[in-house]
Amino acid sequence: MDASDSEVSPVKRVPSRRRLYRLAVIVAAVLVLYTLAGFLLIPMLARRALNAYVMRLPGVTLQLDAVRFNPFTLQARLRGFELRAAGQAPLLGFRELNLAISPASLWRRGYALRLIELLDPTLDARIDRSGRLNLLALQAPASPTNRGTASSTTGTPALRIDELRISGGRVHYEDQSRATPFMTTLAPVNFALSDFRTQGGADGHFQISAHASSGESLTLSGTVSLQPLTSSGQFSLQALQASTVATYLGDALPVALRAGEAELTGSYRFSGAGHDTFSAELNQLQLTGLSIADRSDSGALPWLSIPQLSLNDVSIQMPERQIRVGSLALQGPQVSVWIEPDGSLSVARLLPPPSPSPGSGGAAPPWSLSLAKLTLAAAHLSLADRSVTPAVALELGPLQLTAQGYSTTADQPLSFDLASGIGRRGHLDSHGSLMLAPLSGNVSLDLQHFDLTVLQPYIERQMAITLYRGTLGVHGAVVLGAPALANAQPSVRVSGAVDLQDFATRDRFSQADFVTGRAVQLLDVRYQSQPDALQIGTVRVRGLYGRVVIGSDGSLNLTTMLRPATVGHGSPARVVLSTAPAGGTATAKAPSMPIRIARVEFQGSSANFADLSVQPNFSAAIEGLHGSIVGLSSDPSTRARVQLAGAVNRYAPVTIEGQVNVLSAQTFTDLVMSFQNIDLPLFNPYSGKFAGYSIAQGKLTTQMHYHVENRQLNATHHIVIDQLEFGPATDSKQAVPLPIKLAAALLKDRRGVITLDLPVGGSLDDPTFRIGPIVWKVFVGLVRHIVTAPFSWLGSLFGGDGARLAYLDFVPGSAALDDTNAHKLTQLAQALAQRPQLRLDIPLHAESTADDHAIEQTALDQAVTTALAAGSSVAPTAATPPARRRGQATVLAIPAPPSTRGAALAVLYGRQFKTAPRYPVDAVSDAQRTTWLEQQLLPQYAPHRQDRDALGLARATAAQMAVLAGGQVAATRVFFTQRATGGGATGAVRMELQLQ
Repeated sequence: MDASDSEVSPVKRVPSRRRLYRLAVIVAAVLVLYTLAGFLLIPMLARRALNAYVMRLPGVTLQLDAVRFNPFTLQARLRGFELRAAGQAPLLGFRELNLAISPASLWRRGYALRLIELLDPTLDARIDRSGRLNLLALQAPASPTNRGTASSTTGTPALRIDELRISGGRVHYEDQSRATPFMTTLAPVNFALSDFRTQGGADGHFQISAHASSGESLTLSGTVSLQPLTSSGQFSLQALQASTVATYLGDALPVALRAGEAELTGSYRFSGAGHDTFSAELNQLQLTGLSIADRSDSGALPWLSIPQLSLNDVSIQMPERQIRVGSLALQGPQVSVWIEPDGSLSVARLLPPPSPSPGSGGAAPPWSLSLAKLTLAAAHLSLADRSVTPAVALELGPLQLTAQGYSTTADQPLSFDLASGIGRRGHLDSHGSLMLAPLSGNVSLDLQHFDLTVLQPYIERQMAITLYRGTLGVHGAVVLGAPALANAQPSVRVSGAVDLQDFATRDRFSQADFVTGRAVQLLDVRYQSQPDALQIGTVRVRGLYGRVVIGSDGSLNLTTMLRPATVGHGSPARVVLSTAPAGGTATAKAPSMPIRIARVEFQGSSANFADLSVQPNFSAAIEGLHGSIVGLSSDPSTRARVQLAGAVNRYAPVTIEGQVNVLSAQTFTDLVMSFQNIDLPLFNPYSGKFAGYSIAQGKLTTQMHYHVENRQLNATHHIVIDQLEFGPATDSKQAVPLPIKLAAALLKDRRGVITLDLPVGGSLDDPTFRIGPIVWKVFVGLVRHIVTAPFSWLGSLFGGDGARLAYLDFVPGSAALDDTNAHKLTQLAQALAQRPQLRLDIPLHAESTADDHAIEQTALDQAVTTALAAGSSVAPTAATPPARRRGQATVLAIPAPPSTRGAALAVLYGRQFKTAPRYPVDAVSDAQRTTWLEQQLLPQYAPHRQDRDALGLARATAAQMAVLAGGQVAATRVFFTQRATGGGATGAVRMELQLQ
């Protein structure tokens, strides 16, 4: 550089300095203005803008202690900010707000904030009784220039926040619009956000923490980005109180949450790029002390109590709508479930009403749920049915359950293992695997010592019996097959055994035992559905006892007790048994489900029959019943072999043998029932009622054969009664009006044995057909036939004409037995020898008019003979007829020649009438005169009572001697009786015999 160049002329330096000075003044002025604007104008404008906004809010006042702005540090500060409605606590406020603007905002598009710090903010949100939110007062009404115009957006403004901090916040929320007001306060509430961008791919980091006045606390931390909208993070909810949830939900909650506390930790991820996705992972959910009860009864016991619940490894995926749970464990839960009186389930009120079917194909898919493992430990389940009276209650527990592999969509089976006490002494074990959709699987079941008395309320709804003892055991397996068609029921196959132990039922009317037993076992039970079929290998019955009673009103306990306890106004039901189907005739139909029982075995069983309709009451017992029934089936073509044996009152053997279709007995039955050595005095109540006599002694043996085929019955009753002896007579008004003792004597053989065969037949389709009444009718008819025609009965027994043995025909006036009468009396003596209890009554007064004529004619003939013997010297003076020897039978004499006889008659006439005969004018011949004389004299020789008695005695004596002549009949069995008989064939006098 030259020296000349470095030198500046004074004239040229002055303008440069002036320009610098002016520049300095301008800069200083700008700086002053900037400073004044920053420190004074901006705070003033900010306050004015806030006041202008608040003025548009009716009833809202603003309190702002200070507004500061440092234009050099680009920091703003607001202190003491409050928005208050008239007469209320501050709606919104904070102690201090600090904003630090980044200088980058001056040369970059958008806003850049280094710091936003909010200290001690408060928010008071209240909903009044009318449902209005008080914060709506902070919403300014739309200006007239903006009403009706659509706001235009140019997208999300560029915003960068390096750090945002909210500390010491307080949020108060109160809702007075609900039935039970809700109020809570969150304090402190802290929030931190860093590196937040509204544009660009950077993720901002945030953290939130809040504490509720009731003890709950929430923490949430993670990242957030707006373009694209994404967020991920972790969350934790601690000490959430069930009372808080219950108070908040109020009436929307169907139950009362009385206690409980929850803790929850997990993470989430959300993305709005393209389509919204959301996923959450719950590391752990802990519930402790949860108690749920009926909200309508504050004193009710809890429905559900869970001391501890742990939910782990839960994954929620959207929009897939999937929930996956790793494990769910419940420790000591107690659950109460019952059926309401109207039949609804108590837990039904916990379930939301079914949603209507979607109307379009674009509806969201249903949620899917999977649960890897479920564990219940020491659980107790209380079941009750309040639809019956008294209510049925059943306790299950302690219950242990492990289930694995549950899924609403997967095709893998759910496996489970269950063990639980049931009732007072029972125990249940079950395990298996199930496919839920469609339902299929395999399940094993082992139930032991289940107390059957819990089922009594159900039993008494159907029967008037009380089950007061008994346990049930079931051991088996159930196989469910997937249905072939949609919405169809799965097929079922069951196999196993059933064991009924020590059971007893009682008649609710008499409180006496009805059916009891030591054990009933069903072995090798197999059931299947689609088509239905039941097979049982063996049924073992031990110590079974049954009681059949006919009541004093004639009702049968089997019919009264197999119905509800009362009918109408509480009177016992009374039903008449009938072999005919309801509605008249019908054909037998096989049950819809085939049933087969291979073998039924009876051991040590018994039965008791009592009839209270007779006095004294009748009672009999069958003891020691044993045997078997083989081949039971509902198939009408099958036959079951029956072999049963026992004893009536211990010493009278009973056997039942044959073939029968027990499940369709009206189709085929071929049974022989034998009763031996039964003491007849046992039946005294019936003998006294129907026969009119008690029984002193006797034995009964009977064999009954019943054959039914195609609903046609052919039955025979072979009855043997040994040494029957009747006791005293009774005053029964229902006794048959028949000489029962005579019938018994006629039926007894010489050994004292009565043998009867009573056949019965008929159609079971006949509504009037009753086996018992028909047998009784046949028996009474037989007795009536015997006693009304006893001689015919005797004749039928010994091959003779029994009707002819009942009488003897004598020549009038004679006691002589002709050959016919003698033969009949010999036959009668033989029959009496075979019926040693019969006695013969012979009448002493067998007489007739023919006898009187014969007696007076004989007397006249004797007088004529006497007169002829005296000779012709007899004078015609008055005389009386010669006296007859009283008590002797008269004998006819050969008449004298008419001429001589006429003379003798004339003599006798003169003696009788003290005058000579005066013959009628027309009596001119000797014969006519002789006839006239006899007519006049015969009335004078009429027989006396003594004559008739002598003739009757002679005849009775002749019959008696003929019966006793062979020595087969004891004289003590033949009696003369004071009764009169007569009549008979023309020209004969009949003596009618009687049997007693």
